[in-house]
Amino acid sequence: MINFIKKLKLKKFLLIEIFLLIFIIILYHLYKQIFLSIFDESFARDFQWQPAKCLFNGINHYSSYLLKDGKCPQFMEQNGEYAHGLYVLLYPFTILEWSKAKFFWSLVNIILVFTISLVLSKKFKLSNLEILLVIFFILYSKVTSTNIFQGQQTILILFFLILPFINNSKYSYIFSGISFFKYNIGYALFLLYLVSKKFKNLLYSLIPLIVGFISYCYISNTKFNVALLQPIQLVLEINTTMRSTFLFSFIKNFLPFEGTKNLILIFIFTLIFNLLFLYKISKIKDQLLKLSCLCILILFSTPHYGHDYILLIPLLIYSVKIYKKSSFLSRFNFLVSIYFLHFYNLVPYLLFKYKIFNSAYVELVILLGVLILNLETHRYKKNKNFIK
Repeated sequence: MINFIKKLKLKKFLLIEIFLLIFIIILYHLYKQIFLSIFDESFARDFQWQPAKCLFNGINHYSSYLLKDGKCPQFMEQNGEYAHGLYVLLYPFTILEWSKAKFFWSLVNIILVFTISLVLSKKFKLSNLEILLVIFFILYSKVTSTNIFQGQQTILILFFLILPFINNSKYSYIFSGISFFKYNIGYALFLLYLVSKKFKNLLYSLIPLIVGFISYCYISNTKFNVALLQPIQLVLEINTTMRSTFLFSFIKNFLPFEGTKNLILIFIFTLIFNLLFLYKISKIKDQLLKLSCLCILILFSTPHYGHDYILLIPLLIYSVKIYKKSSFLSRFNFLVSIYFLHFYNLVPYLLFKYKIFNSAYVELVILLGVLILNLETHRYKKNKNFIK
């Protein structure tokens, strides 16, 4: 009997070793290609290095881009539309030349996505084999490699977004405010604090915004009243056409207005919709489920491109965590998260190719369905436990 148990343990250990070896080989070939591409002209084209570089040369990049005066040159797709604090945060990279800065930025992204996956998996008690499986699916995903290749900020923002869900401390709430730097993601955490009536945590989370704003004004020698609304002005100027699809973007086809007025009305609809769902999300006790639902809500409520599906990491981990308790829900969550991490835009592409119907909202409807299913399952289980 003892020998049999020893054999079982040995087999399990051997399985982990084999899986780890395969994992390392595949990732080596994937990330070797990414680092070989670092000299590609389009590598890290979205990394906000140029606006940050302008800032630390004493130039207000918002003013320059709004006025189109050329003081801060347009560089690749670095439009500089995020909050002031992001450009202050990127200071260490501005010391480096572009080729070195983008290399280290890609390295930071790899470390952060690995850390997010590992910390969430450990926090919510996945086994070692489950952790390996989760990290493999995340690091090998199309979305992760896209974030690294394009130099996106979403992985950085997600890292700070998860902090209040894994650690209940003053510093977690303070640093979670860095997620506000990217408006189309951080806004949901801000509203969640508000809906949950955690006003103290909300005030803590505003510290990075305030410090970033004051620092930006001081470094660029800009008056507070001038700099305050410049990021919003730049966002509105860049996004008046609303190129990316989100839940209420279809409304623009029925409104008699154009440009900024359209955006304001759509913002109001989106805000009301989000507050209704955030109220339900705020009642969830399971922090991993709460984080997963928050990220899903973000993805279909505001404009996003494919790289932002990295926000489905918590849903993937949650699906693995509950697979013993809820086979259907766990498998459904797992398949949806794998689809968006590895095959996003496949269904719309097929539907568009065969011209079945307007396919722009297919993936948004899928995400909305996932959110409703998880919220309703949670509500049903909660009521069932109450009856017992």
